Amino acid sequence: MIKGIYTTGSGMGPRLMGLDVIANNIANADTTGFKKNSIFVQVLKDAGVAQSTGKGEMAGLNVQEFTDFTEGSHRPTSNPLDLAILGEGFFVLDTPQGTRYTRNGNFNLAENGDLINSNGQHVMGNDGRINLPNAAKTQLTDLMITAKGEMYMGKDLVGKLRIVTFEDMQRLQKEAGSVFKTDQQSQDVLSNEAQSTIRQGYLEESNVESLTEMVQLVEFTRSFESDQRTMRYQDATLEKALEVGRL
Repeated sequence: MIKGIYTTGSGMGPRLMGLDVIANNIANADTTGFKKNSIFVQVLKDAGVAQSTGKGEMAGLNVQEFTDFTEGSHRPTSNPLDLAILGEGFFVLDTPQGTRYTRNGNFNLAENGDLINSNGQHVMGNDGRINLPNAAKTQLTDLMITAKGEMYMGKDLVGKLRIVTFEDMQRLQKEAGSVFKTDQQSQDVLSNEAQSTIRQGYLEESNVESLTEMVQLVEFTRSFESDQRTMRYQDATLEKALEVGRL
């Protein structure tokens, strides 16, 4: 009976974590460049030890959260400062906390002509922060960004976007919304158009499928509630057994 309680309780942990992950995915379904998270459950090799101590076969679980980097659909905006990456890679941001990475290409111009995101973080090019000269006089209709990330004002090359990728994507840590950080060495990818290209006037939408997440939310909730009922029943049965043992 005690083993059954341990088994049920151990199984509730992953479901509770799954509920938190799904709720966060749904909350960010409309966040540009957001990548959904999922959980992975692994049975550890020492699970047999847990069984021998009466904790049940579920006590040796290793539950990990991972990010799904599947590309989201591209939505046209007609804004020349909206950019989407087709293929691999991340935009590079210069922030007070250090270098950060994102797939959210919803950019703007600061008063001094620096290219920034909605949080005021600077977008980096191959030669540092990207700056469009004469920002006050800049006509964005004259701004053209090629598939390789080269930025032209008319015929003048004013910068080139830096797009990078990483050897181990799962070592990227989600910091806030669609922004990531990592201690890995980045790799430039725009030198090969077959690997990655830039689309001007588009934004990459979240890869969250709201209907799928809602179905999973209902399933996880029902399973969690079922486990709660099972534990209450097992606890009540154990209490009755103890009462009989006292007679």
